[in-house]
Amino acid sequence: MKNVQVLMGLVTVATCACSKDEKKESSLPEGSFAGQTYYVVEAGDLERSESLLRGSGAIVFASPLNAIASQDNFALEFTVNDGGTLGLVTHANNALEQGLTVQFERAGTELVAILNADGAGTDDHALSGIDASGPVALAIDVHNNETPAHVLIWNAVNGSWEEDAALYNSESDADAPGQGKALLWGLVLRDAELKSVTRSAAKFTE
Repeated sequence: MKNVQVLMGLVTVATCACSKDEKKESSLPEGSFAGQTYYVVEAGDLERSESLLRGSGAIVFASPLNAIASQDNFALEFTVNDGGTLGLVTHANNALEQGLTVQFERAGTELVAILNADGAGTDDHALSGIDASGPVALAIDVHNNETPAHVLIWNAVNGSWEEDAALYNSESDADAPGQGKALLWGLVLRDAELKSVTRSAAKFTE
């Protein structure tokens, strides 16, 4: 009986050690895109490489934002198939929850923006001058230090970062329904292709 108890103890120790190793392994970054490491939140059918994300799935970047009450700019280059979407999620947790989502949806040649936070969302807002049937380059400011968050979206090709040049300004077009509540950020793709993403200081300051 004593030998059986010793054997069971060794099995328990081995099982615990294995579980710890598996947990440690699963906490490692799962990829790199545009020079930034990330974890996969939803694998879906997402094709992943250092320079391209294509299909449907979700990732969260390992490098956190500077603060919950930060001002950041996110520059995106992407294409979306008709009926597809690409969502930028900022100030979220590691499951891309509790954040502010700036979602882009394509309908034909039109690209619309929708903001989501705290379980609520805005109406569709068409981005004028954007042909969604081809590549799109946008710069998105998220000022999460304001209540609600202040979001501005520009055509990055134009290179003008004033409020009156914005394709979308949540202070005048539709208030964001809240703020993000955590420190991470990531992307959700639905039948879309992301070519590049960079994060930097906010383009517009006030």
